[in-house]
Amino acid sequence: GAAEAGRALGTLDGICAGKEELDGAVHQQRGEQMLARAADMAAQASSPLEALRLGIRVYVAFLAEHPDYLRLHLQEDQPWALSPRFISQTQRAQWRQGLSLTVEVFRAGIADGTFVDEEPSHMARVMIAAHQVFLVEWLEDQQRQSVDALVGRMVAFVERSFCR
Repeated sequence: GAAEAGRALGTLDGICAGKEELDGAVHQQRGEQMLARAADMAAQASSPLEALRLGIRVYVAFLAEHPDYLRLHLQEDQPWALSPRFISQTQRAQWRQGLSLTVEVFRAGIADGTFVDEEPSHMARVMIAAHQVFLVEWLEDQQRQSVDALVGRMVAFVERSFCR
């Protein structure tokens, strides 16, 4: 956790009063970085499908670069798709921001005929839940699969599940 925040554990112990604050500090830094990268990529995309593909690539690459941050997320035992009860207010706000971004991409893809006409929030939540499963399995398998292969599997799932 402390290494993920870019600080020594002793430094964070002196600053943060408890686990909630420590987790909040880690999520503040890493979550903001991840969301910013994903939003930048989505903004550069030429279509909603490309925005999802790029967003998946960026966020999986980010989590692969920061496996302790990924483990922290997964060890919280929260279903990512179901309005998680995260400890940190920061994490809850970031989750809502990420969900909103994903819903908007699905909404645009429905409008342009790329995606099936379903409730965009439901589609985003199903995708998020599936991604949590993919990432848990990847960690359990000691990250043997390359990031590119993992991204490819996750993108293929999205295309099979949501594209017309």
